[in-house]
Amino acid sequence: MSVNYRQKEIIKESDRPSERQMEAELYLKEYDIQNILTEMINYLLHKRSKNPIIEMIKYLGGLLTEKEREQEKIIIPPPEIDYHPLIDFPNFNKECNSLLKEYLDMNIFMSLKDNISKYGMNLGNVMRVNEVYPKNNIGVMIGDADCLNKFRDLFLPIICKVHNLNKDELKYFTENNFNLKNLKFDDIKKINLDDIKGLNKISFSISRNLSDEPFVCCLNVENRTENILKKLDDELKNKKIYKYGELNEFENNKFKINESLDDINFDFDFWNAVNLKDNLVQKNRKIYYNKDRGLMMLINYCDNFQFIKSMIISEDKEKKDEIKTSTNEIFIKNFNEFNDFIRKIEYYFAFEFEHNFGYLTSNISLFGTGFNIKTEINLDKLIGTEVDFDKINKILNSFDKYSDNFHFKKNSDDENILIFSSSPKICYNSISEFLVEYFEKILKIKNDN
Repeated sequence: MSVNYRQKEIIKESDRPSERQMEAELYLKEYDIQNILTEMINYLLHKRSKNPIIEMIKYLGGLLTEKEREQEKIIIPPPEIDYHPLIDFPNFNKECNSLLKEYLDMNIFMSLKDNISKYGMNLGNVMRVNEVYPKNNIGVMIGDADCLNKFRDLFLPIICKVHNLNKDELKYFTENNFNLKNLKFDDIKKINLDDIKGLNKISFSISRNLSDEPFVCCLNVENRTENILKKLDDELKNKKIYKYGELNEFENNKFKINESLDDINFDFDFWNAVNLKDNLVQKNRKIYYNKDRGLMMLINYCDNFQFIKSMIISEDKEKKDEIKTSTNEIFIKNFNEFNDFIRKIEYYFAFEFEHNFGYLTSNISLFGTGFNIKTEINLDKLIGTEVDFDKINKILNSFDKYSDNFHFKKNSDDENILIFSSSPKICYNSISEFLVEYFEKILKIKNDN
């Protein structure tokens, strides 16, 4: 008698896992216990110590931050994690065109495969995005600031490629290149935003990772996330941070959240790639939202913090037509509100900063300021004639392919809408310089048609 092994297996009731067993399995997965134990055993086999219990205590202590050890009254010195992680050279499929595939060779792999960063990140961790989401065009992520030192031979050429930099130029960079304090609105006034007909919406966003904390991709210990949220909740409730309007937690409606996040250059695939198994962090994600101000704050999405400010230019213009307010004035007013909110947050939270690369994020493409601007433009109104998509695509494709992104859609009136977003390269001297160039690109679309 032949057996069809594809036939669905019939499981006896007695063989089914109990509810308690299922809860235990879920707990182990949620806190990544099995992987931690596997790595710890690997560490013990490497050390071959005659006091394995002591080595296990040191190893587990190394997975905690200094603050966590203080809070839990665990009195051990910060241990050196000096084992050899079990890491294989990645298998790149044919569809993969990431920078990791371009720059990782066997020599670099062998020189870095035993390195461990301050918060226990190894080469496998920083390459996780390539394994889970092979279509990602970068293929690596940052787990903590120390990754830039421990995996410099891999990260540096990728960072320079993404931001069109020469590594010899990095020594000339200073802190002023990477914040919003050197914004000069006189520069922005050189561009008349009223010339951009059909400008419907502008959104800004900034991403930041906290100092003295592992970055999002390795936030897998419960109180690391909870401490961030508790402090933030306390400050919001006391209105110390957001004084000019109540900032409420966004209602738990997936459609509305996705619709709002569409206002910025938000990458769900990247998020899911770096946190695919991290159910705890996904549970603790929060959105604070102020509808009147068009302001959102995301905690533990692509980075520890993301701040988004949106303004609908067409609506503001209708309200302000009576007093003849220019689009430039609307832009400056909204940007000042955005900047003011960021500075209030920075007063309470220290963000990870690196001299060459500025405020750090998990995503290398956001290095520099972690700043992004996104506009929604009605092409029919901007150009004033029939839209030639081949011509527009040619113009848009001539812009920086790493920092500029665009797509088209139709609105409810069947009009052609361009969604255009950009992030500054690390080498920009000021945010003003970047913003002027951004709007000049949009005007180029108009003038070249």
